Amino acid sequence: MQLTRDCYSLTDDTSQFDIDAIIALLQTTYWATDRTREQVDLSLRHSVCVGLFHQSRQVGLARAVTDCGAYTWLCDVVVHLDHRGKGLGRWMLEELLEHPSVVSTRVILVTKDAQALYREYGFEAHPYQCMIKYPQ
Repeated sequence: MQLTRDCYSLTDDTSQFDIDAIIALLQTTYWATDRTREQVDLSLRHSVCVGLFHQSRQVGLARAVTDCGAYTWLCDVVVHLDHRGKGLGRWMLEELLEHPSVVSTRVILVTKDAQALYREYGFEAHPYQCMIKYPQ
């Protein structure tokens, strides 16, 4: 996938991604500040991703971990501060949710502060409690 809007482009071709830019983006979030380069690289290679570019500079990422049949975990939706407020995060989200590997699955996400945004895309609170196991 290669889409353009004004001076922005979206792609799911991870070979075009700038891992240094992605690491810098993730370091600005509350959920991924401590990820190593190796973790970021592995996660990109094993996920469906959409990269946002302003001209040739990567300024956004949306990532989905999916089994392509039943479930997808939506994660790492982030846009560089200088490019927020232009609907670019929504654009990435819409394209990722329509991706052939994602569109037919139940999509799960965990967010501390963006519930209102995700409700616009049909997400709702789940009755079960979210749990996590951290690596040892």
